[in-house]
Amino acid sequence: MTPPNKQIEHITLINAPIESVWNALFDINDWSWNKWTRLDAKEAPAEGNKGKLKASYEGNDEWETFDFTFGKVDPGSFTLSWLGSIGPCGSIFGGRHTMRLEEVAEMSVGSSPCTRLIHIERFSGMLPALGVGLPYKILNRNYLLMNESLKEFVEGNQ
Repeated sequence: MTPPNKQIEHITLINAPIESVWNALFDINDWSWNKWTRLDAKEAPAEGNKGKLKASYEGNDEWETFDFTFGKVDPGSFTLSWLGSIGPCGSIFGGRHTMRLEEVAEMSVGSSPCTRLIHIERFSGMLPALGVGLPYKILNRNYLLMNESLKEFVEGNQ
């Protein structure tokens, strides 16, 4: 298992069609389901577009703001990613956040569509190597809470 200061990963099954989950995830201007992270960008999510990431470590509307750039944004593979860094080439800190969806094959006739949410952030640079720079254990908890919150939101709107 990779320590949380190097990578955080959570996988959640959502009982909804992949398109419904994608629509909720891709609409960054309406992340009402997400009280831990906000992506504020002047342009639609697309690779290379920049914005401000707001993080609320306790989900209490107290926000820290970081610069970010969208990485891979691909409706075809249902992938939304963004990255941030400090120092030349992220030498002090780098984070690559990816939320990817996969359609889960139906298990039996008449079962409802299901989507797998794969939520990963990989950290690099000097600060994560030393285990400092961010509250990694809190982020680990929050990313799981984000997954569960997205699941509840999408399933509740079916």
